[in-house]
Amino acid sequence: MDSQICSWTPELVVELIKNVAWPIVVLLIGFRFRSGISESLRTFFNRNTVSEVSASASGVSAKFVAAKQTSETLETAGSNAVNLPKTMGVEAIRERHELHKTEFSEELFKAIKTHLSALEITVEEKLDIMARETSLLQSAIRYFDINKVLFRSQFNMFSIMASNSGFISKEDAETNFQSIKELVGEALNDWDWIKYSSYPVSNGIIRQESDGYKLTELGKSYVSFMSKNPQLVDELAKL
Repeated sequence: MDSQICSWTPELVVELIKNVAWPIVVLLIGFRFRSGISESLRTFFNRNTVSEVSASASGVSAKFVAAKQTSETLETAGSNAVNLPKTMGVEAIRERHELHKTEFSEELFKAIKTHLSALEITVEEKLDIMARETSLLQSAIRYFDINKVLFRSQFNMFSIMASNSGFISKEDAETNFQSIKELVGEALNDWDWIKYSSYPVSNGIIRQESDGYKLTELGKSYVSFMSKNPQLVDELAKL
């Protein structure tokens, strides 16, 4: 019987190394960073919950919605680099403009100046126009900040309040929350009314009164803005 002899030529050794090198590297990286990866995944799923899973020709996709309106969100909500400073001096404001300007912002700046120059109005009228435009921009930014984390059910509650002179009793508010919790299921298992209402209260959308909750000026304005842009309502987190 002829014996099978393997000849370990240099070419064969190189080919074997090429075939196993990347799998080994991947395994080593996995072992080296497994604790960090696990922690990142744990943090992600702690902050998010799967709201919908669908299969298609392109594969399986999962849509995630915020499961917690975290303290980090509370701290950053309403804050933005373009917010107007209330106490800065003119030099500090100019320095901030230099820090945040971009090519596109400069292009817009020149276009606005050109437009204002073409208007046959006084300087005071130009200032009034720009102040009003800025107020619209700032309010829109605030509304979009709210939309990043607000639940659809919270917006629905605001709409109910708006149709009731901006008010909802504590009893009705808590009853509404319990019905939402039963409908949603696991996503709000560890939530109570205090946690559910903390974001709207902390961000000045609603305020607590002795026997219930009232929409603030921001809250009423937000509902009005969203009613004029229903496509944005549909984009709110489905909770």
